[in-house]
Amino acid sequence: MSGDGEKPLFGTVPGNLFRLFSGASRYFFADLLTHLADDPFGVTGEIVTRKRLFASISEFIDRSGRAAALDALSGEDLGSGPGYVAAYNRLRDTGWLIEYRDRYRKVVDFDPAARLLLHTLLDIQSGRVRSYGGAVLNVLTLLQSVQQEPAAKALNIREAALAARGFMNHLRTVAGTMRRVENLIMAQPTATALVRRFVSDFIEASVVQDYRNLQSRESPYRFRGDIIELGDRLLADEAVLGDIALGWVTGGIARKAEAAREAIITDLRDINRVFSAIDDHVHDIETTTHRIERRMTNVVRFSDRMATISTERILVAIELLGKSTLTEQDDVGARIRLQLETLPMATSQLYLPARKRRPPEEREVEIRLPDPAMALYLRAVDLFQMRVGITPERLAAYVERAMGTREELAAAEFPVSDLDDFLAFERLHEAGLAPLSDRFDYEELNGTVANDWIERRNFVVRRKLETVDG
Repeated sequence: MSGDGEKPLFGTVPGNLFRLFSGASRYFFADLLTHLADDPFGVTGEIVTRKRLFASISEFIDRSGRAAALDALSGEDLGSGPGYVAAYNRLRDTGWLIEYRDRYRKVVDFDPAARLLLHTLLDIQSGRVRSYGGAVLNVLTLLQSVQQEPAAKALNIREAALAARGFMNHLRTVAGTMRRVENLIMAQPTATALVRRFVSDFIEASVVQDYRNLQSRESPYRFRGDIIELGDRLLADEAVLGDIALGWVTGGIARKAEAAREAIITDLRDINRVFSAIDDHVHDIETTTHRIERRMTNVVRFSDRMATISTERILVAIELLGKSTLTEQDDVGARIRLQLETLPMATSQLYLPARKRRPPEEREVEIRLPDPAMALYLRAVDLFQMRVGITPERLAAYVERAMGTREELAAAEFPVSDLDDFLAFERLHEAGLAPLSDRFDYEELNGTVANDWIERRNFVVRRKLETVDG
């Protein structure tokens, strides 16, 4: 085991952990750790003794046929013994394995920090960290569960923050990988190598699948607005924050509700900050993709031009040779111009940066005078609306003019001599409504009344008598 005075890395990782991969046998030990992660340290809950571990290492050496890799350990002071013992001692001394005493026998297990590191490396090897769609949906689902049950699902806030940070790390990885692929493509000296690198590293690489996922309709990027809105809603609700803080205290990840509340606010702000900053990374990825595709477009255009010119020249040469009187024994002096096998690499020939747009020219705003015909039309519309619109004042004036000094007036006695009278007569039923209800009563009678303009139900309008108090 590593010494007690050894300073750990990243807080808890043993300091000598990466020394295992610094020698000539690093590939052997990488494969051995992968084997031990499944057997004997797999999903079973058995206690692994040192004898059981020796048998597993020995089986791996015999099956892989790479026992010669242990010769690299000959310079190490690992003691004498079989190869599996030397491999075990190396894993123990570098901090990957820890020995415990279980009554009368020695048991072995991975160092807790080393186990987490190993499984992260295995995830990278198997590609399980390449898909981020599940991470985005996981963030949204976790926040929704907290909103529905703040106290019971309070711990999901921390899980959502971890998933959000993982999503941002992966998005940075996509951008960095595409820049690396761009450098590899640009460094190819020939058209053939350039096209081969483009197909193998850009089209077939998993990073391009990630980029296409960002552009598709089913992209998890579409949930960004829901996540930000939900995070803001949780931050603005003091009662929900209090319930979540109490849930953290109950769950054992915080001692006091006040401290838990600050940590919860930090996690929610981190989630919003991650999904608010996606646009910059997506723009970086799109810019890199555009440069790569632009380069390939220029290459194809340049290759087609070279092939067309060469074909024409060969056809002309064959035609002239057929017309000549030369024999097979004649010597002909010819100037040979070989076709270029390498592509010009200057940016002015293959890649042109986007042209900058000219700033807009300043000019006075042109104010056009209104069309006289349109002005007359609008004036006519206003006059028509004013004439056909019956206001309470116009209706009261018509009733007063018709009734004069009488206290009531039947429908047949109301004058209807022109269009204005007709419009007011047609609206007389509103005389009994506010704001004229304090001056007139409107009562419908049996039968109908007719004039030169309209036929309608009979009615009578009465003037209300004013009452004096006292």
